[in-house]
Amino acid sequence: MRFAVVGCGRAARRLHLPAIRAAGAEATAFASRTRTSAERARDEWGSGVVVDAWEDAVARDDVDAVAIATPNRLHRDVAIAAMQAGKHVLVDKPMATTVKECDDMLDASVANDVVLVPFQNTRFAPAFVAAHDAVVDGRIGHVTGVRAAFGHGGPHGWAPDAVWFFDRAESGGGCLIDLGVHLVDLVRYVTGHEIVEVAAELHSHAGEVETDAQLLVRFDNRAIGTLHASWSARPGPDHQLTVIGTDGTLHLDNRTALTLLPKDRLPLPEDVGSPYDVLLDSVRDGVPPVLSGQDGRAAVAVIEAAYRAADERRTATVA
Repeated sequence: MRFAVVGCGRAARRLHLPAIRAAGAEATAFASRTRTSAERARDEWGSGVVVDAWEDAVARDDVDAVAIATPNRLHRDVAIAAMQAGKHVLVDKPMATTVKECDDMLDASVANDVVLVPFQNTRFAPAFVAAHDAVVDGRIGHVTGVRAAFGHGGPHGWAPDAVWFFDRAESGGGCLIDLGVHLVDLVRYVTGHEIVEVAAELHSHAGEVETDAQLLVRFDNRAIGTLHASWSARPGPDHQLTVIGTDGTLHLDNRTALTLLPKDRLPLPEDVGSPYDVLLDSVRDGVPPVLSGQDGRAAVAVIEAAYRAADERRTATVA
């Protein structure tokens, strides 16, 4: 599988290129908003061509799939152009900035018979895979409650040049759309339940986008939960997950290994794969991806409802 990498900033170089290599795929073309970024990514990979326009990169004959790591507002346009060119697509989270854009991408995937996978990589962490398996195996009974948090010091800490994170027109929002989509995907994956209602409080100390977000959610089985996304977690990162059930509780945080309360420390799987493995397996075997565009849409739908709930000061239903 030969990838064009569109968007060659810090995320592409630190996350996507290593994942492409680990999956045994190739990167053959690089395009970015500045040629310098594309050249840096190409040089770090060690081969490939730099293409000035992303439109040309996604249409190349030596490209089978496109990895999209651009600012969020471009995800839809790049993905649809790539799929219309017959390329499979792996797109960084959030899959898009609105549910409508996600639906456009899903339609293009079906119309062009290509695979669309969102880069929801948090669910592939061994501890979260083990938590998912414990819930599926019935170790905690029926899920009744969830507490989850994901926070760090903000994008300027790891990508100081990526100022677009703080421009709502480019990003679609702040920590909620950046980290909240990870939390939503994680709790959907671990619990096996959909979030159907959400209330939200947002706080900002960085201009027009929120830097802290607290969500109160209700699941389709009537379980309740809280999700906290933050760009204010110092020292970070802050990772926490608690899943409460009728027969037990799963818990982990930065200092606590995954534990089935009151006493069992759970073993972690060694081979968990990645979103790139999901795409490659789906293309090779001709089966639907286990992490799909529908999962990307579901995360964006909750975040979109949360923004609406915060603006209107009421509980919002998830689309």
